[in-house]
Amino acid sequence: MDTVYKTLAVALKDIQVFLKDRAAALTMLLFPVIIGAFTAAMNSGGEGSIQLPVVVVNQDSGTYGESIVKVLSDITEVKLTQLDSPTPAEQQVAAGESLAAVIIPIDFSRSIEAHEPIDVIVILDPTQEKFARIISTMVDEIANALAIQGEIRYGIKTVLADMGYSAAANLDLARAAQAQVEGVLFTQLQRMETDAPIKVTKETLTGENVLVWNNVISLVLPGFAVMFAFFVVPILSSTLLREKADGTLRRLLAAPLPRGSLIGGKVLAYVLVVVVQITILFAIGAIFMDMPLGRSPLGMALVTVSLGLCATTLGMLVATISRSTGQAEAIGFLIVFGLGFLSGSMSPVDPPYRGEGLMATITSFFPQAQTQMAYQTLMLQNGDVAAVLPNVLYLLGLSLVFFLIAVWRFRTD
Repeated sequence: MDTVYKTLAVALKDIQVFLKDRAAALTMLLFPVIIGAFTAAMNSGGEGSIQLPVVVVNQDSGTYGESIVKVLSDITEVKLTQLDSPTPAEQQVAAGESLAAVIIPIDFSRSIEAHEPIDVIVILDPTQEKFARIISTMVDEIANALAIQGEIRYGIKTVLADMGYSAAANLDLARAAQAQVEGVLFTQLQRMETDAPIKVTKETLTGENVLVWNNVISLVLPGFAVMFAFFVVPILSSTLLREKADGTLRRLLAAPLPRGSLIGGKVLAYVLVVVVQITILFAIGAIFMDMPLGRSPLGMALVTVSLGLCATTLGMLVATISRSTGQAEAIGFLIVFGLGFLSGSMSPVDPPYRGEGLMATITSFFPQAQTQMAYQTLMLQNGDVAAVLPNVLYLLGLSLVFFLIAVWRFRTD
């Protein structure tokens, strides 16, 4: 019981020292909050969904060109702008103002009705190709549907002409026959869509869920939060070295204070700092940016505490291998920004560990990458504790290794 009391006393003392250190408090608490609030302000007032800016130029005077424009305008994720000429449309894409420009050619409707080949031109922004490809896929699907419609009408017209109902022989009679046959056929097709004779049953396997996100904050804020958590490494390591140089550690052990209470109290204090930091950032994201927090509070707590332990014990390890506070801070900031960059904390939308090859495999073992994977599983896939247990155990295993090495190399003088 006395050991627990002394451990808590050390933790309380370190928290007080941390709060008095304005630079440390600014780095760990205030700076992340400012970044989170700034991000919230930039994204406030939005619809919380992806908006794809697209320009369309409809040079066709028939119904098929109008159909493409109507379908695109009805898609909520597409922010459609109509222009009269291809030139300004191309200029908007080149300037990065639009992801794509859809150019519907002259005689588009006539070509479809005559069963003649014709192209709809989609100009893509090469710098945003992954998102721009979504537009070209949409246009492909719409054009294919219209082409099928045109083929059906062309086939009906050809059959009726063979039966003597040609426009040349009797225009009114040909139009009436065409309309009647099309009405019956398209009504039946619509009925089949709503009451299909073949039912498709959708089942979800118990394997890995597909990563789904509806706003970029769902990836960006957790990525930055993980990077911010590792700021504890240079702060803790430099603090330990200053206490060592001042003789504070030697005096504490002479109190007497067990080595375990001293180390345990420091770990507890800085884990608490990381937990508070992550909680504040995620609260900002959830309240102001509609960021999902998943359905497993216990899972979120386990991942956050594991992250805190990993970052804190790594800070202690850096302190034991550094010869000066300057060296400790240099190593710490290298871990923050170097490993943060390689693990995808700065590019969470397309992180390296989701790629292929040796580098992707290596970066997936970084603690930052493992934590991001766990948060994404909980927040974007509604995973539970079991789903993130491998990530948590990995982080705890790293923490234990860092802790044992730090204790082994720990010196008070």
